[in-house]
Parts: sequence; C-alpha cells; structure tokens
Amino acid sequence: MNIGIDIDDTISKTTEMIDIFAQKFTEGELKRSFTINEKNVTDPYWAKETYSWTEEECDRFFEIYYEKIMENVEPKEDVIDAINHLAKSNKIIIITARWDKENKIMAQITKNWLEKHQIHYDQLYVGHKDKRQLVTENEVEIFIDDNYKTCKQISELNVRTLIMNSRLNKNIQDDKLERVFSWKEIEEKIIKEEN
Repeated sequence: MNIGIDIDDTISKTTEMIDIFAQKFTEGELKRSFTINEKNVTDPYWAKETYSWTEEECDRFFEIYYEKIMENVEPKEDVIDAINHLAKSNKIIIITARWDKENKIMAQITKNWLEKHQIHYDQLYVGHKDKRQLVTENEVEIFIDDNYKTCKQISELNVRTLIMNSRLNKNIQDDKLERVFSWKEIEEKIIKEEN
C-alpha cells in the first residue's frame, strides 16, 4: 500500500516548537506579552492570528526562526516505531508543505531530521502546499495530515484520509474525514486494512 504522510504536526510536534520561539520573539523582540489565541485556523498563515502579529511581524519571525524550528522539532509519540513498522510492507511517501528558499536548505534540513530520528521513507517531497497532484501521481491509498483544507482536498480524490488531531483543527467537524489522535491508532487502522 502507498501511504502519504505530512510532517509538521503529523509526524512532528511543530506547533509546540513554534510556540516556544513565538514566545521568545513576542516578548524579546516585540516587547509584548505572549498569548495564544485558541481558535480554528485553516489558513496556512495561522501564526499571525494565533499570536496576534501583523503580517510584517509574522514574516520577520519566520525569517529569523524558521530553520531553527524545523531543525529542533521533536517527533510525536510512537511515530518512529509506527512508520518504521508500516514501512516494512508499505511504501512511505512524505509530502510536506515546508517552503524552501533558493538555497534549498529546507529540503536538506528535512532529510537530516528524518535521518537523525531514523524515520524510514521511500519518497520525500518538500514545498508542496497543494498535495493533490503528488497523491495522484504516487497512487497514494491512505493519506495522513493535520491540515483540514489539505485533508478535504485529498478525500475528494476518493483517497482514504486520516486527519491528525491538532490545536488548529480540533473543533472542525467533518464526517468524511477520519480523525486520529495517535500513531498507535494510525498503525492499528492501517494494519487492519492490510489484513
């Protein structure tokens, strides 16, 4: 089976790491108190709304911290064992929207991070906000992501789509998407489908 998987907030605890650097930026650089606005944000520019920044502040934050965040994120609980177990009998295709600069450093940071954490994959695609074409080209049969808009688009391709529960999507209700809460749960669902 071909399994398509997102990285940030699906494999890794990216939002938690962004919060740490966002607090540092807000209190240290902007000299304001740090708050997190808990609401559903489907826009990829969610950090601006979540931390009450202007667009310019948001751009500056990611210019300063983006690479550091991606180098230092931690894997989600049980994800390494789950993916590596699934990789024994399935093709793992990682498709991330992480954007890259001209120097292509983000692709290398991502490869290094996956290698550091010994996460097996067969194919890696970096910088793809619209993942539909890659899902189709790679004949993905199960797709896992935390981004509601992406999950909705992929499910409309008649691909079984699992939405990883996150702060950004936890209150969105959609009966067409299977919500998952852990990698143990994901692994069990996929193994059940294989049998």
